[in-house]
Amino acid sequence: MARHLLIVLAAAALLLPASPSTAQGPPFELGVERSERFGGSSGTLIFSADALEYLTTDRDDARRWTYDDVKQLQVLSPTRISVRTYEDRGGLRFGADRTFDFTVVRGAASTELVTFLLERIDRPVVSAVMPQYAGEPLARVRVKHLRQQRGSEGTLLLFDRRLVYLTEQDEASRYWRFRDIESVLRLDRFRLQIAVYEGSGTRPFVFELKSDLPDGFYDLLWARVNPPGLPLSPSGAGDRLASTIGE
Repeated sequence: MARHLLIVLAAAALLLPASPSTAQGPPFELGVERSERFGGSSGTLIFSADALEYLTTDRDDARRWTYDDVKQLQVLSPTRISVRTYEDRGGLRFGADRTFDFTVVRGAASTELVTFLLERIDRPVVSAVMPQYAGEPLARVRVKHLRQQRGSEGTLLLFDRRLVYLTEQDEASRYWRFRDIESVLRLDRFRLQIAVYEGSGTRPFVFELKSDLPDGFYDLLWARVNPPGLPLSPSGAGDRLASTIGE
């Protein structure tokens, strides 16, 4: 009960607008370290209006990417950021995309930074740090995220333009724009699969439901994820949910 209360309070806090005294604006600068099997570097990640830049004294690692040069950006925690690029890794990994993994040692990946990135990057963004968003969810359901190793317990929140998984477990929360979701599938009465664009392909998130889905939850989610023009499931419950709660 206490854990569930903390999750609900965290969700409520995220729905509030940022205080002007704590809000930040671009350029965002973070002191970072980059580790590799052989060596590494340290420097500054700068997120400006039109590009992401890694400034470092290591000339081989220094980079500047426009946002459409970023294949996928992952904010895995306030102190972990991954930049997957179109650059080939070379060596024996012909054609494999090169990824730059950073540990933040000065500053932190903030709510404001994630909001800023979501506004500028069209390709999928993976974020365990919640951006700013407003409004009450259309529906919510308590769940367990099933994994081979350690799962997590939390809450799925369905909004008109996004799906959010909130949990207390480090790096396990997720914020998904609907266009960052590849597909949804109700495996059975108490299991829901969300396949998202994460990593080199798609990653399935399988959730065990602690209770039945709210009426219309699945239909509305399916309709938001799939391209316009595809029919809703025959029940039409998604339309009823949207019209009842409001969009």
